[in-house]
Amino acid sequence: MNSHSYMPRFQFKAAPMTAGVVLLGAGCMMGIAGMIVGGTAVMSAARHWFRDIAEQYPHAMQPAWTRQSKIPMTAAKGMNGHRTHARAGQV
Repeated sequence: MNSHSYMPRFQFKAAPMTAGVVLLGAGCMMGIAGMIVGGTAVMSAARHWFRDIAEQYPHAMQPAWTRQSKIPMTAAKGMNGHRTHARAGQV
């Protein structure tokens, strides 16, 4: 008897393996195309939604820091509407 154990080779048929790889590749390409089309539709809808909100509520689209920056400007104005400048030595 031989001391080496005999293991049969792993064999598969090439035609079903090729068909499986082709189908997997086609499925991946269709999935990527579906994500592109769906993502484009969602982005278009979001862009229209934001545009509608901006038309209805223009102050809502303005950043908060620009809305708050108007408060110190009004406080810095003098009685006649011009800015008052502090002179050296005055607080």
